Amino acid sequence: MIFVIGGRGRLGSALFRSYPCAEVQALDRAIYQNWYKKNSPDAIARFFEPWRNQPATIFVAAGILDPRRPLEEHMAVNYYLAKNIIEGACKHSFCVVTFGSVMEELIKKQNFYIQSKTALGKFVSSSNNGSQCALHIRLHTLYGIGLPSSFIFLGQIYHAIKNKIPFKMTEGKQLREYHHVDDEVLAIKVLLDKKMHGVINLSHGEPLSLSSMAHYIFDNFNLSHLLKVGVLPEPNEENYGTLYSKTSAFTTIKFRKTLPALVTYLRSCEQENEA
Repeated sequence: MIFVIGGRGRLGSALFRSYPCAEVQALDRAIYQNWYKKNSPDAIARFFEPWRNQPATIFVAAGILDPRRPLEEHMAVNYYLAKNIIEGACKHSFCVVTFGSVMEELIKKQNFYIQSKTALGKFVSSSNNGSQCALHIRLHTLYGIGLPSSFIFLGQIYHAIKNKIPFKMTEGKQLREYHHVDDEVLAIKVLLDKKMHGVINLSHGEPLSLSSMAHYIFDNFNLSHLLKVGVLPEPNEENYGTLYSKTSAFTTIKFRKTLPALVTYLRSCEQENEA
């Protein structure tokens, strides 16, 4: 049985759609909204008791992404909720999959989102001494399904394109990998098939700079005159040089080419907005 916590989000909805209806359940938020509280692992174990005699996987895709939200909100959902689910579900030897960010190991001065995910990654690393039931996957930037979040770089580009307004950015030397969420689901399933556990980075090994990405997108929308590169100050701490190799388990996964796929995605967002 497959359970999805956070089935309304980008990744959670993609995971849910990837399984036959008879094999997957997206838990209603009312069921798990208090599972972040202390002493919840026992209640979580009781909830999953009916499925204790069959293999089960729980995807914890619920999360607070906006770094501007208070630290306590990030810790409640991104850390304590996931931690309690691991502790409760592992009593039945279920596999629990949580998600974080590759920035956990790159950035020392972390925002609230990265702080909460770093704490979760450390917990998963320490909790796998004997159980081997938890997998914490560090992700790159996801796109696809719905509009991009307004607080991320791609969302800011979309806002500028949609409203035909200038887009001010740094020199854009930062390196990023962008993964289509449907490709990501296929890769996650490969990790599950290989019974991976602990903490692992999910990389396709084809990073690009933010400046090359911005130039390509604005050129393809014939809006290059709106792009203002180098106007904003460059962050002191960022990923300017770390290149991830393609995760060795993904020999059969063909990730779509990033730049053309991003343009296709943003055009679909335009159409969705017009509809």
